[in-house]
Amino acid sequence: MRAMTLGIVHSTLLQKLCIGLFLVLLLLPMVGQIMSVGTGVTATEMRAPNALPGLPGNVEEFSVLPQRFEAWLKDHFGFRNDLVLANNLIRVKLFGQSTSPLVVLGRKGWLFYTGEHALEQTRGIDRFTPEELDRWIDVMERRQAWLAKRGIPMLTVAIPNKERVYLEDLPAWATQVNPESRMDQITRRLAERHSPLVFKDMTADLIAAKKDMKVYFQADTHWTVEAAFTIGYQRIMEWIKMVRPEFTPLTPADMKLTHAMRKGADLDLARMLGLAAVYQEEEVRYDLAGPPRLRSADTSMPNGVVQTILHADRPTAPSVVWFRDSFTISMIPYIAESFREAVITEHKGLRFDKPLIEAHKPDVVVYQFVERSLNTPIPAE
Repeated sequence: MRAMTLGIVHSTLLQKLCIGLFLVLLLLPMVGQIMSVGTGVTATEMRAPNALPGLPGNVEEFSVLPQRFEAWLKDHFGFRNDLVLANNLIRVKLFGQSTSPLVVLGRKGWLFYTGEHALEQTRGIDRFTPEELDRWIDVMERRQAWLAKRGIPMLTVAIPNKERVYLEDLPAWATQVNPESRMDQITRRLAERHSPLVFKDMTADLIAAKKDMKVYFQADTHWTVEAAFTIGYQRIMEWIKMVRPEFTPLTPADMKLTHAMRKGADLDLARMLGLAAVYQEEEVRYDLAGPPRLRSADTSMPNGVVQTILHADRPTAPSVVWFRDSFTISMIPYIAESFREAVITEHKGLRFDKPLIEAHKPDVVVYQFVERSLNTPIPAE
C-alpha cells in the first residue's frame, strides 16, 4: 500500500513538473520579447527590423494592419534568433537542405552562389549571343582607345566565379551543359578578332594556385586575402610595371604572414543561410611588415557610387584610376601603399567614368570585374 502511495505521489509530482516546464516554455518567448533577448535581425539578416505599426488612419492602412503587426511580431519574438538558428542548422547540417534560394550546398562543406546567374554561367547555360559578345568587346575597345589617345594604358581584369574554379566541389547535378562560359567566349572572340583589348582572365592563375592554397572561401563568394595578394595584386602589378618600368610594387618580402579566423558575419554565403553564428574559416593574411606609406584616405559617394581617394608618400610612383566591384576590396590595403594617388571607384553595372579620368589624369587605369557581372548589359559610351 505504501509503495502504491509513493508511486502516486511521484506521478503527481512528475505531472506538476511537466506542467510547470510547459508553462515556462510557453512564457519564455514573452519574457524574451519584453527583454529583447534574441530579437535583433540587423546583425543576422543584414536588414532593419519591421517597426510596430501605429493606429490606422484610413481604410487602406486598416486592411494591412494584420500583416504589418505579424511582420513586427515575427521580428521581435523572444529568442527568435536562437530558434531560427536551430532550425537552419538542423536543415543544413542534418538534412542537407539549403535555407536560401541563393545558396547551393556543394561537396565537402563548400557553399556556392546561385544569384546573378553564377551557376548558369558555370554550367554554360547563361551565355552571350554573338551580338552581345561583339557589343561587349566593342565597348571595352572604345574605352581603351579613348584612354590611349590621352596616353593612358588600361588593363581589363576579369575574376572568375568561384563555381568555375571549384567545379569538382559543385553538387553532382550541377553538370556542365556547355564547357564554354561567358568569360571563355570573350577570350575566344578576342583572339578571333585579333582585338587590341588588354584583357587578363584570372581563371587559369587561380585554378593553378588552388593546389597550394585556398583561393576562395568555402562559405563566401569572394577570393581569400591570400589569393587577392599573391594572384590578383601581383598579376596586375606585373602589367603596370611593364607599362611603367619605374614602378616598384609590393612583393611578398615586404609583407608578414599571419593566420586568423574569419567570422561568419564576414562570410556572405553563411549569412544567407542564416548560420553566421556557427561558421568561421581560417585565413592567411598579408600585412605590411614595414612602416606604412599611406598618408590620406578619403571616401565619398558622388551620385551614390562609393569612391575612395588614397595618397601615399611615393612621389615617383604612378597614379591610377581603378574601377572595381567587391573583389578589389581585399586588395585596397596593397593598392594604398603602391601608388602616388589611387582613385578607386565602383563601376556599378560596368559603367565607365570619363569625367573622373579627365579630372585626375591617371598614369594607368585598371578595370576589374567579376564574371557574374557579365549578365548585365554593358552600357553604351
